[in-house]
Amino acid sequence: MQTAAGAVYQFGQFEVNVASGELFKNGQRVKLQEQPLRLLVVLLENPGQLITRDELRTRIWPEDTFVDFDGSLRVAVRKLRDALDDDAESPRYVETIPKHGYRIIVPVTQISSRNWQNVGTKSFVLGTDKVWGQRLRLLITVTSVLLLAGIGGFWGYHHAHHPPSRISSLAVLPLENLSRDPDQEYFADGMTDELITNLAQIHSLRVISRTSVMQFKHTNKTLREIATALHVDGVIEGSVSRDGNKVQITAQLLDAHQERHLWAASYQRELTDVLSLQSQVAKAIADQVKAKLTPAEDARLARPSRTNPEAYDALLQGRFLRNRRAPAAMQKALVYFQKAVALDPGSADAWAALGDCYASLGGDQGTADPNSVRTQARTALEKALALDPDLAEAHSSMGWFKMWFDWDSAGAEREFLRGIELSPNDSSAHRYYAFYLRIRGRFDEALDQNSRAMDLSPLDILPQAHLMMIYGARNELDKAMEQANRVLEIDPDFTGVYMGIFGVYEARHQWPEAFAALEHIKDTYRIPYLRGTADVAAASGDMGRAGQAMADLKEYARHNYVSPLAFASFESQFGNRDKAFRLLEEAYRQRATDMIFLDVKGPSAFDQSDPRFQDMVRRVGFR
Repeated sequence: MQTAAGAVYQFGQFEVNVASGELFKNGQRVKLQEQPLRLLVVLLENPGQLITRDELRTRIWPEDTFVDFDGSLRVAVRKLRDALDDDAESPRYVETIPKHGYRIIVPVTQISSRNWQNVGTKSFVLGTDKVWGQRLRLLITVTSVLLLAGIGGFWGYHHAHHPPSRISSLAVLPLENLSRDPDQEYFADGMTDELITNLAQIHSLRVISRTSVMQFKHTNKTLREIATALHVDGVIEGSVSRDGNKVQITAQLLDAHQERHLWAASYQRELTDVLSLQSQVAKAIADQVKAKLTPAEDARLARPSRTNPEAYDALLQGRFLRNRRAPAAMQKALVYFQKAVALDPGSADAWAALGDCYASLGGDQGTADPNSVRTQARTALEKALALDPDLAEAHSSMGWFKMWFDWDSAGAEREFLRGIELSPNDSSAHRYYAFYLRIRGRFDEALDQNSRAMDLSPLDILPQAHLMMIYGARNELDKAMEQANRVLEIDPDFTGVYMGIFGVYEARHQWPEAFAALEHIKDTYRIPYLRGTADVAAASGDMGRAGQAMADLKEYARHNYVSPLAFASFESQFGNRDKAFRLLEEAYRQRATDMIFLDVKGPSAFDQSDPRFQDMVRRVGFR
C-alpha cells in the first residue's frame, strides 16, 4: 500500500491522519506520542505483513545514535496498545511475532484527507516516502560534506540544522513495570524514586519531586502536556523489569520542546548492584544534558554501592507504604523498615527511613506517644548519619526530629540546611524547613522556602496547603482563605485543608462556620476535631457542647495518645487556670511534641501575660 502525504488510514474504530499526526477513535482524538504514532503508520502502510524489528529500527529511529532500540521499541508498542485498548495476549489490532516483529491484523483502508474531516493542525508527515526521501538526500549531503570538509565541517553543518537543546530542568516519569506482576509495582516505584533522588543532588539541574511525577503514572497525556504542567525542558521515561535478583532498567531522555529523543540506553545488573546501577543511569543523564557536577556530586554518583537484596526489597515496600502518609500505612511501613535494618545493618538508607518513620508517628502524625518512639527515632537517624554523613534524607529527618522532640531550634535549622545543601531539589526538605520557619515566626523566609517546594513539585498538594498555614500565621486571613479555596479546587478530597479553614473562622469568631469546617475532619482527624469543637464551643459560650467534646476526648485518650496540652487548653478556656497550668507542666514533663506551638498558634486559650505562661515558653526554648 503506497502512502500519500495527506493519507488517512481507517481500521476498526480508528482513523490516523498522517499529515496532522493524529489518531482518532469514533471521531474523538486519542492522545499518542510521536514514536508510537510512527510505529502505527509503518504498520498501517503494510497491513497483514510482518514488519521486522530491523525495519522498524531503520524507519522510526534513523537519527538516534544513542537509542537502546529494544527498550524504546517495547515502550512504543506498549503505548500504542494502550491507546488502541489492545491486548498483547489476545490482540485485536497489533500482533507480536516473537523474536521477529509486528503486524496489523485488521483490514485497513487508505483514503485521501480531502475526503475526510481533518481536524489536525500539525504540518509534519509521519512515516511517508517523502520524509524518508528527504532524509536520504540529507544523508547524501552530509556524506559529501564529510568528504570535502572533514569532521569539523560536518559538526558545523549538523549544529546549524539541529541546534542543541538546553535542558536545565527534568521530570522522571514513573518507570513502567514490565515484570508482568502487579505485586511488583512497589519495585518500579522504588526504582523511580531512586533515580529522582540521585538526580536531585545535582545543583545545576531542576528536578521535579516524586509526588508530582507520580500523578502521570499510566497517563495518556502527551509529552508536551506533561512538560507544560511540570514546567520542564526534558523528560525521562522508561521501564524496569525484575526476574528474581536480576534487574533491567531502560531509560530515554526526551526533549520536551522539540518532542524528540535525545538519548536512550538499557542497563542490567544483579539486585545487589542496583544502587550502583541507579547512580550510573543518573550520571549518564547528567552527561547528556551537560549538567555541571561539583566534584562532590560527581564522586557521590561514581561511588560503588552494594545492597542486601532481601533488605532492599523490604526498604522499597516500606517506602511504598510510607508515601501514602496515612497513619495505618505508616505503621505497616515501620515493620518493613525494621526488617530492612535487621537484614542489612550497614544500610544507611534503611536506618534513615526507619528513623523518619518513628519521628513522623510521634511528631506530625501525632499517633504515638513521643516518649515511646523518641529513643528509637534518634538511634536510627544517628546510625544512618554515622554510616553516611552525606545522606540528605537523614539530615532532613534529623532536623524534623530535633524540632519536634528535642525542641532544639538551632540544631534543627542546621540539619534542615544541610539536607537542602546535599539535595537542593528535594521538595519535602524545603517544605520541612518552611514549616520550621513558620513556627519560628520568620514568615518571609518561610514563604521563600515554601515557594521553592511548590516549584519543585508543582502538583503536590502539601506545599499548597502549607502556604495557607503561613498566611494564617501571619494573620493574613483573607489570603489564607483564598489559598484554602485554591487547594480545594486542586483536590476537593483533601480534608486536611479544613483545619486551616477552621483556624480562619475561629480567629474571626465566626462560630457556625468554624463548627461546619470541623465536620469535614470528624472522621479523619479525631483529636483536632474534638479539641477544636471543645475550644470553639467554650469560646462561643456553649459550655454543654464544650464539656461533651472534652468528655469524648478523654474517652478517646483511654486507648490512644492525646497530648496533655489539649486538656490544658480546654481548662484554660473554662477559667480553671491552675488546673490548666498543672496540665501544661505534665505536657512539658512528657515533652509533648505540640509544645513547640505554644506561643505561635494564633488565638491562644492561655493568658499570655501570665508569668507561668512566659516561664513555660522560656523553658521550652524553641523560640
